Amino acid sequence: MNNSLTMRENYLLAARRKDPKWIPFDAGLSAGFRKTFYKHAGENTDPCEFFNYDGRWLSHNPSKRKIPEWRAIYYKDGSLPPDAKIDDEWGTAYVYNEDSDDQISYFPLLNIQTAEEVDAYPWPDVGEAYRYEGISEKVKSYQERGFAVHMAGTPCFFESVWNLRGFEQLMVDMALGDPIARRLFEHMHELTVRTAENCARTGADVLTMGSDIATQRGPLMGRAMWRSYIFLVMHDSIKAAKAINPDILVDYHSCGNVSEFIEDLIDAGIDILNPCQPEAMDIFELKRRYGKVLSFHGGIGVQSVLPHGTPEDVKDIVRRTIDIMGESGGYICSPSHALRPEIPWENFMALVEVIKEYGHP
Repeated sequence: MNNSLTMRENYLLAARRKDPKWIPFDAGLSAGFRKTFYKHAGENTDPCEFFNYDGRWLSHNPSKRKIPEWRAIYYKDGSLPPDAKIDDEWGTAYVYNEDSDDQISYFPLLNIQTAEEVDAYPWPDVGEAYRYEGISEKVKSYQERGFAVHMAGTPCFFESVWNLRGFEQLMVDMALGDPIARRLFEHMHELTVRTAENCARTGADVLTMGSDIATQRGPLMGRAMWRSYIFLVMHDSIKAAKAINPDILVDYHSCGNVSEFIEDLIDAGIDILNPCQPEAMDIFELKRRYGKVLSFHGGIGVQSVLPHGTPEDVKDIVRRTIDIMGESGGYICSPSHALRPEIPWENFMALVEVIKEYGHP
């Protein structure tokens, strides 16, 4: 095994389907699982350093704008519980249970009646250039240390919209062709394109973006609705990013069974599909069908083997997944979503052990 490559160099080989020397690896930790992690690794330990992930993740700078009076503007009917936390950027509110990772959400634009009220909403300034000042230097520093750099920050072009309007209400708006839905996605299109451009200017290796567009049984909507409202936002933001940095890779996240939309996702310009839930899709069939044009990130079930299997079960699944998904490159090994609190530490460490068996530094 030749480990003379840097982690960044090897990651880029894998992501571009060029037969890497080892399988890149990472994992997201939910707030609940972080308690388990800190118990074993020590308080304030950085998971990236502890597990020696191949990449590092950056996002835009905090906003300097005055925080809107969200509660007074959009929740003055008293429907928002006193203990709800309001997102400063978007005004969506949450009551969050850290132990279960569950939350109840409240939506600032749920009760609006006109498209003009969409225009009046104080849209976030994440597309402004000042939000990216100094990021290029951080990117370069991590790259010089040998890490692939993932740049986040683009809005979730579907989820961010329904987090404003409410999922059920937005779906009704979209089905009826309501001007409110059209205007929401027009604003999201402008915001996402500008954000993607600024992310690309940082020189990052990977642009991470996404929105959940499927349940575990299939898409949340028909293809015509998807193409009409969401596809263009995604396509144009990726096109804009790659016009600035042609080498940037796009890692797109959607939970669920997105197999019906994969050709559209490729058409939109994605390079890597994430998180590849094995409970929802036959990921080995996806590798067979699309492995020459698409890479895959994830694939180790957080609803199946990781919470319910034994450490040996985990090792068997991880070895099989790497053998199939990692053939000729195109695979980044990871749990198929953030690790949840019900996953035993021993099971996750079994995954890490196999990663090391396959040559991960």
